[in-house]
Amino acid sequence: MELYNTRTQKKEEFVPHTPGQVKMYTCGPTVYHYAHIGNLRSYIMEDVLEKYLRWAGYQVDRVMNITDVGHLASDADTGEDKMLAGAKREHKTVLEIAKFYTDAFFADCQKLHIRKPDTVVPATSRIPDFIHMVETLLEKGYAYEAGGNVYFDTSKLENYFVFGNQSGEDLAVGVRDSVEEDQNKRNKTDFVLWFTKSKFEDQELKSGTLSAAPSP
Repeated sequence: MELYNTRTQKKEEFVPHTPGQVKMYTCGPTVYHYAHIGNLRSYIMEDVLEKYLRWAGYQVDRVMNITDVGHLASDADTGEDKMLAGAKREHKTVLEIAKFYTDAFFADCQKLHIRKPDTVVPATSRIPDFIHMVETLLEKGYAYEAGGNVYFDTSKLENYFVFGNQSGEDLAVGVRDSVEEDQNKRNKTDFVLWFTKSKFEDQELKSGTLSAAPSP
């Protein structure tokens, strides 16, 4: 079987790290509303790949995340929290919204005969790990605090665009109307790892206890 390798940007024969075993991670939904047909198309493609691997004799361990809190409408802090917007829309708590639409998502998957992943991990269950990861990046110099937020420093990587056919100019302010300049960034390709301060007040998860960064 050949798969497209985003690093080399060409199709290559699939060779697992461990013979006979495949560890497979796929992004799950942000559970603020029902999945639409475009979302489900992606899950069908992932399901077909997983089932083929199992048919081919591999031992597959598939993990999927569930984004159940703190998902911004934009990575550039340019919109409200999708989960909080859903909670306001239906007059429920964020966790109630997350539970309802997580169940609805897997009900839709069952109707489409999409196999449920071996492990499903809600983001809320891993927040201590997120904090530890960000603190480690700060300690190693791969992240920095500015304006109360924590950013990943892309200049620390020899080739930040190794997984895509892009350049720094592709992400320049003004290339897309939705891109707004963030004065806190050292480099225009840097991105936020953790919000402790936001220009929006309607974000459910924008703060946390980071020992290397100020609390809100």
